[in-house]
Formats: sequence, structure tokens, C-alpha cells
Amino acid sequence: KTRQRSEDTGWLSPQPGGQLLQSPYRQQLIGALWDMCSMSRQAFVDYVQAPIERYAGLVQELPASESHHHAYRGGMLDHGLEVVCYAMRLRRQHLLPPGASPEEQTAVGELWTVAILYAALLHDVAKIIVDIEIHLISNRRWHLWHGPIPEPYRVRYREDRDYHLHETTNLLLAQQILSPKTLDWLYSEP
Repeated sequence: KTRQRSEDTGWLSPQPGGQLLQSPYRQQLIGALWDMCSMSRQAFVDYVQAPIERYAGLVQELPASESHHHAYRGGMLDHGLEVVCYAMRLRRQHLLPPGASPEEQTAVGELWTVAILYAALLHDVAKIIVDIEIHLISNRRWHLWHGPIPEPYRVRYREDRDYHLHETTNLLLAQQILSPKTLDWLYSEP
């Protein structure tokens, strides 16, 4: 009942990341990712699906832009998933790391795959800090460092946004999406 009332007045209700990913289109994109990865189902869940769920929980139903691409409710999540799928299609065309022996490429290939996946997923996440303000129904402003959005919210684009800050803040947000186990795995290969 609270959700219905808040949505009727323009407030968006936060949802778990897994729930936000349940649309047929988003499930299709995740299925495509599974098809492009050559890891076990458990590794896919741990290193691909779980970070994507955390990303979904973070970006909620935010648009990807104010008036350009994906400027609709949930556009940030759709855009992130689409860019990841595109990056994975490109990744499949390359043997990585470049110049390494076939044995080394086999040994660390999936690590390079997820590194590319994370870079693609995180490429626009700084918009949450730089471009928009999120106001809660309790009349407080939410910031990323407060954790998940706790209550119904509204989005407002900042007039004074600085697009150059995207480059410097994306990495700060990686820890919100990638687990310590994932970061340890990434840093195992220079």
C-alpha cells in the first residue's frame, strides 16, 4: 500500500537488485552474458550475476541521462547491461592478455573477461554522484556512501554537473559493486 501511494505521487520505491533484473529483457541480456562466458555456473553467479545484482540495487530505477540515451525510468540499468553485452562480444574477438603464451591466456582468460565486464558495467555509475541528486520521501538527501536507497525517492538532475568527474569517481564506486573476493581475484593478475 505504501509503494502504491508513493508511486502515485511520483516517488520511486527502492527494490532489491534481483527483483529489478526480472524483466524479460534484462533476463535476456543476462542469458546472453552466460552464453558468452566460459565459466562454471557457480563462478558466473559469484563473479558476474552477483555484481550485476549489486549494481542493479545501486542504480535502482534511475535514468541513464536527462535527455539523451536511456532517459527513462530504469534506463541506467538497461544501459549498463547493454554495454556489458557489447563489451563481451568485443572481448570474444581477442586473445588476452595480448602477447601471452596460449597457456597463460587459457589460465587467466576469464579473469580478463570479468575485468572487461566490470569496466563496462561501471563506466557510467559515477552519474549517481556527479549528475543527479536523490531526495528521499523523509525530506533527506541520499548519497551513495549512505548504502542502499532506504525509502521512496525522487531524482533531480544537477544544474552544476561536471562531466570530467566521471573519470575520477567510477573507481570509488567499484567497492560497492564488487566483493572483496572479486577484488582479490582481479588483483591476483597484474
